[in-house]
Amino acid sequence: MGGRTISANTQAAEASLKRLGGDAIGLYQFHRPDPSVPYANSIGALHDLLDAGTIRMAGISNADPDQIHLANDILGGRLVSVQNQYSPAFGSSEPEVRLCHELGIAFLPWSPLGGITAASGLGDRRAALPRPAASARSRSVWRGCWPRHRTSSPSRAHRGPRLSATPRGRPNSNTHDEITRLDH
Repeated sequence: MGGRTISANTQAAEASLKRLGGDAIGLYQFHRPDPSVPYANSIGALHDLLDAGTIRMAGISNADPDQIHLANDILGGRLVSVQNQYSPAFGSSEPEVRLCHELGIAFLPWSPLGGITAASGLGDRRAALPRPAASARSRSVWRGCWPRHRTSSPSRAHRGPRLSATPRGRPNSNTHDEITRLDH
């Protein structure tokens, strides 16, 4: 949803639902606001889609704290997710992560490894990443921890449990020592 008029956004959601062949879209994420349409009006279209049953849950992307508050208010507290860029190299979404935690809204980091081209070089810039976990799991600490380590690391405890690297939000199975290595 984005870059179109409100009626076009509504039509796009309805067309998506028809192509999916279901009774409702589980999560509809509003990605890019059209600068020619007031933000509140675009979120109002999400409200209408929720009320009509076209979508079960609504999320927004590329939002600042004011937009998160506005969207949550317009949706009557039914905003379930915010998806902004967030990675070790791009941490400017910290205010949004904290706000989502306070409001009980899931924060979905996009490009959590810094983008496909940047991901391959992460081990060169962060010494803890290429080392295998000190256990029989034989996988990298990175794969199992980030960004979930952000919620259990003492220096990042404010981020809360709603930051998840996977749709299933699997619990962090790494040891405290493995997680702490990522903070250094």
